[in-house]
Amino acid sequence: MSGRSLPSPTRQAGLIVGTFALVGVALGLVGFVAGDWARTQFVTGATGSDPDTFGPVFLALSVFQITVTLFLTGPILATVLGLLSGSRFVDWSAAASVSAGGALVGFFVMAGFGVLGVSLLSGPGTEQVYSLRAATGPLLLSGVATTAAGGGAGALGSQFVR
Repeated sequence: MSGRSLPSPTRQAGLIVGTFALVGVALGLVGFVAGDWARTQFVTGATGSDPDTFGPVFLALSVFQITVTLFLTGPILATVLGLLSGSRFVDWSAAASVSAGGALVGFFVMAGFGVLGVSLLSGPGTEQVYSLRAATGPLLLSGVATTAAGGGAGALGSQFVR
């Protein structure tokens, strides 16, 4: 390795978790702002033939879409970070373990911040927004897919060590 030190698995996993956390905070904030904007536009300020029906349903769909975006971001972020982090390791199993572990913890941190942001929505028309308990199953399945993507990308990244 020509005088280069080996990467620290703890630091690499911390980098992955920290990046997921930053993205989670941003998605939670954007989710809250977008959801509150939808509530203001389609519930509070709604007029027309049946605003009491349309507004809450539209808001619920908007929040659902924000949550799905959050869940889809996990595997994409895990893959990019897994490739980058995995490329620092010579051993593919170490690269896969660090990337998968970082993606697993990181995804749940990111999802926690993101869902927290959306859960802060309150006021008129928020009655149909899903409960946090209802998101548990999809959250766990998304976590499995994110972990697998991160681990696989880490193993792939280790094949391109400088």
